[in-house]
Amino acid sequence: MSMVQLELDEKDKESFSEMQQSLGQAQQELAMVSGKLRTREQEGRLAELTLTELNGMGDETIAYQQVGKMFVQRPLSDLKQQLQTKAEACAKEREALAEKKTHVETAMQKLNEDFQEFIRAHLVAQASGASS
Repeated sequence: MSMVQLELDEKDKESFSEMQQSLGQAQQELAMVSGKLRTREQEGRLAELTLTELNGMGDETIAYQQVGKMFVQRPLSDLKQQLQTKAEACAKEREALAEKKTHVETAMQKLNEDFQEFIRAHLVAQASGASS
């Protein structure tokens, strides 16, 4: 198996390094956004499921909310409202994160294409230089 080598001058080496850094940063950002999106989806589902369970109970039911290591008695209507608000906030944040993820994926694809084009251009230059 033959190894591929690129002959690069200083300017090309700098460009190559910058492209590698940009690609790495885009991959990190994509992983971060994907992680946040998964977290918000889980939080939203948990809030919706809990709200669904609480909606089956009457407002006179005694309910407790965990605060640190203790539980505080709260009116069930307050808990339902809090869960509804959280579910809506998670839904909005999921939409924003999904849009951001799409944007980052598009940017990463463009960077990857530019990187591949850069490599092909320098491989072709090396191959034509070797045949001369």
